[in-house]
Formats: sequence, C-alpha cells, structure tokens
Amino acid sequence: MPFLSWFTSLTLKSRLFLAFIALILLPFSTLEIYNFQKVKLNLQQKTSEQSLVQMSKMNESLESLLATTFKTITMFEQDSSVLAVLKKPQGVDQLFNQRKIEERFRSVTNSLFISSPPVFYTIADLHNNIYTSFQPAIRLNYDTVQAKPWFQSALTASAPYRWQLESNDVLPDISKSLQLLGISAPLRDTDGAMSAIIHIAVDYQTWFRSATNGSPASDQYYLIDRNGSVIVQSGTDKAALLLEKPIIDRLLAADAKNGFFVQGSTFINYTTVPSFQGYLLKTVPSHILFAELRSIQNAYMGTLIFFTMAFIVITFIIASAVTRPLRLIQFKMLDVVRKELKVRLPENKYGGDILPIVQAFNQMIADMNGLIQRLKVEERQKEASRFQMLLSQMNPHFLLNTLNTIRWLALDRGDPAIPKICVSLGRLTEAGLKLDVDLIHLEQELELVRGYVYIQQFRYDQQFQIEYEYADDFKYALVPKLSLQPIVENAIYHGISQIQEQGQITIRIYCEDLHLIMEVEDNGIGMLQSASFSKDQHQGIALQNLKERLALLFKKEASLDYVPVSQGCKVRIQLPLLLSTPYGKGDEPDVERAAR
Repeated sequence: MPFLSWFTSLTLKSRLFLAFIALILLPFSTLEIYNFQKVKLNLQQKTSEQSLVQMSKMNESLESLLATTFKTITMFEQDSSVLAVLKKPQGVDQLFNQRKIEERFRSVTNSLFISSPPVFYTIADLHNNIYTSFQPAIRLNYDTVQAKPWFQSALTASAPYRWQLESNDVLPDISKSLQLLGISAPLRDTDGAMSAIIHIAVDYQTWFRSATNGSPASDQYYLIDRNGSVIVQSGTDKAALLLEKPIIDRLLAADAKNGFFVQGSTFINYTTVPSFQGYLLKTVPSHILFAELRSIQNAYMGTLIFFTMAFIVITFIIASAVTRPLRLIQFKMLDVVRKELKVRLPENKYGGDILPIVQAFNQMIADMNGLIQRLKVEERQKEASRFQMLLSQMNPHFLLNTLNTIRWLALDRGDPAIPKICVSLGRLTEAGLKLDVDLIHLEQELELVRGYVYIQQFRYDQQFQIEYEYADDFKYALVPKLSLQPIVENAIYHGISQIQEQGQITIRIYCEDLHLIMEVEDNGIGMLQSASFSKDQHQGIALQNLKERLALLFKKEASLDYVPVSQGCKVRIQLPLLLSTPYGKGDEPDVERAAR
C-alpha cells in the first residue's frame, strides 16, 4: 500500500516518533475524550431525570384534573333533583329549572375546582332545553348544540369516552383560550335510560400557564399531538418558540414513553400525555444548560493540548536517544555486507549503550554462519534422498515388467497358478508405488489382502483359511493404504506357520461410536510367543510403520492395539468412519478428493 511504502521509507527515528504518536498519544487522547463525553452524557441523563420528575408532576396534575372532572358526570347522574328536572322539565317553570341546574353547577365547581383551571358544563336534555355553567360568546339554541360533534358522538358512542380538542364557546372575558379540552357523555337514570347529554370543557391552556409559571425564561414547554402539531406552548413570542421540523421528526420516531435527546444546540426532554395522545416537551438551549460544563471542557482540552505537546517533545527526544547509537554502527554494518558476513566488529572499541548492540550483532553473525552451514548440509541430504527415492521407484517398475513377462510365459505353458500369483504380487507392488495416495476404499484394501493371501496360501499349501466379516455399507469407507495386509502378514508368519493344525484368520469390520473398527484374529501361537518375533522388535517394523501412519493421518483419533485372546492373537485398528462414494468411473477413483 502507498502508506506502508511511505512509512517504511522513513528513517528509524521518524518511524519511532510516529509509532509513539499513533500507538500511545492518539489512544490516550481518544480515551480521555471518550471519558469526558461519557461524563457529559451522565450529566445530561441526570439533568433529564430532574426535568422528567417535574414534567411527570405536571402530567399527573393534568391527569388528576381530568379524572376528577370526569367523575362529576357520576355526581350529576346520582343527583335525583337534577335528573327530575332533566326528565320532566314541563311541570315546573323553566326559569326555576335553569336556576336549579346552575346552582348545582356552582356547587360542584366550588367544591372540586376552586383552585383549578376553569371547568365549563353544558347539559342538553331531550326536551330542547340547554343548561350551561358559563356565559357563551354566542347565544346557544338547541339546534346549534344538537349539530355539534360532541352531541352526536355522545348519542352513539359507548365507554370509554375520550377527551377531544374543540373550539372555545365561552365568552372571551371569562376564557381567552382558543381551544378547550372537552368530553361528552349521556346522563342516565337508575334504570339506565338516557335523560340528557352532558358536555364538560376544561381550559387546559390556563392549567398549562399555571403549571409552567415560575420556570426560567430559558426553559420552554410545549404540548403537541401525535401529528407534531403544537397544541399549547409557554411564552408569548410565538415566532421564536415554534418547534423546528427535525425536532418533531425525531420525537415522533422515538419509541420510549419519556427520555431526552439533543438536536443542534437544544436539549430536549419529552414525556407522553395519554389524555392528549401527545407529548409534553421541555426545551433548554445547551449553551445555558451546560455553561459550567463547557468551561470545564475548555479547561480540560487546554490541559490535554498542553500535555500532548509536551509528550510530543519528549517522544522526539527519546527517539533521538534510541537511534543515535544505531547510526554510529550503521557504517560498520555496510562494511559487513560487502564482506559477506566474514568480519566481526571489535568489541573493545565500543562501550555504553553501543556495546550490547555490538555484542548481539557479532553473535548474530556467528549464528547466521552456522545456520548457512547447516542449510548446505541439509540441502545435500535432500538431494541424496530424492536420488534414492527415484532409484527405488525404478526397481519396482522393473519388477512389474518382469512379473508381467513371467505371467505370459506361464500362460503359454498352461500353468494357471503362476499367472494368478504374478497378478496378486503386481497389485501389491503397484499399491506401494502410489506414494501420493494415503487413503483408499475398504474394498480396495481387502482386494490387496486377498491377493496377498492367495500368494501365501499357495506357499503354505492351503494350510490356513481366511474369513471376512463386514457389511457392504462399509465398502466405501476410507482406510489407510496397506493397513490390513501387514497385520495379516504377521498373523501368517508369526502365528499360523508355527502350528500343525489348520490355521484360521478372521477379519472383522464394524462401526462403533462413529469409528470404524478393523480386527484381525488368528488361532496361531501368538506373536508375543513366536520365536521369529524378537523381543527387541516385538511389534515388527511393518506394524510400527502402520502405527506412525495412523498418527500422522488421524492424530489421536486412531489407534492400533493388541486384544488379549485365549488362543492366537487379535489386533484391532480404530479410526474415524469416513464414507466416500466414488463419483467417477474407472478402476482408480480419486477417493481422497471425493472425501474432501
């Protein structure tokens, strides 16, 4: 990369300096800034919690007011005198009825809402009569009231009833608010029959001004609906207090019922208001809220910059002190290169910080010279080994050609046994030539065993028999090449060949716990008692070779063990079960590639 190329082209002093900056100074500065931001965030959360406590009290005050107001509907329903007037207003003078209802209005208002925002009642009976607790801005008639949405919704709606924003019909001298928060419901008698429609309106703007009274001038409160429209806000400068659209969008995207966020230079707390199905917001300019924090931040950043500059100067001095001794011996090193590592630096001419470097350099030269000599010896040994390997491959090829000639001569002379022996021996020799194949199918391994057994049965004049016990499901299991043949060979030479009765060799293959088990058992005298199986080589070269190949192929997942039996010997091989069905046609499928 261009940066890496540029960095490596710098001097050691410059690289050390940049390394100090990148690996120590920058992480330290980043961590300090992160910790400060974390402190700032914690302070914001504490400030938000304090504001949310105040806003929750405002919310509880509004909910309590609305709940109390709604309960007055039950008070009117339980007042028999009010229900009597509403159900049969014709029997009494209408003026008397009006005064009686208004007196009940005043009684409820004075007992429950003496210190609360104004609450306005309107009752419309089913006999074209209207009763109000306030003086309307425009004279009300029954047709006008009946046409209002709240009247129609009360006739058809069922509980629970909802508070709705609606226009203010109260005389401006009594209430200057543009909108009121209203709810309407039917008044029913004890029999459940509807007697009238009651409508209650609360001057929520007066409550809002009372709740936010005494707050600092920098704190602004907003009551907004679900669509982001401002219902009411504190202060009088409407143009200055309008919420920005990004604030509304971020608020509507929030899932929490309450919380805070920072938008631009404004710190915003919010909480939901169930009655309005909207939000109560409090906004404070960040420069006012965090004025003290900003002064601390300025002092902190100034201190950080000062120590950063001091650290850079110290780093430069340390880098110079480290690289100065290296520059002193740089010219000597060039001389060493020209003379092909055949020189040593005189240690008596150096001292101080340079002496350990000179001593290490001389030791490095000596080690390198020794390493070069060892590499040359190993290279010569590799060349000799490869020559021997090529030579050993030539001899088996010559043997195969010779066996093929003997086979055809025997066929010409009518001897059927010798050709079969030549074919079996040829297969064993050809299997040994395939040095690049470590795993073969079980059926191929058994075919090699059969060829070897055929030769030995001919030699020992059918002195032994062999049985194969395995399921066809395992014929494509992968096993190490020439894994069974050495065991069968030891069973014949060191076991069966030394007994007088008929010999028996059994090869069992089965699965156990996802492992392939291969057992070779004979009824001979046992390899450990065989005179030809010496104590120094009781496992035999072939079995030791097989054990090492199992360790190389399967690590600790494979094993070769002797199993105690009453007569003869049993050898067990355990290895992972690997099934590989050949995907190609031919006599020699690439089973290793199929297994992968």
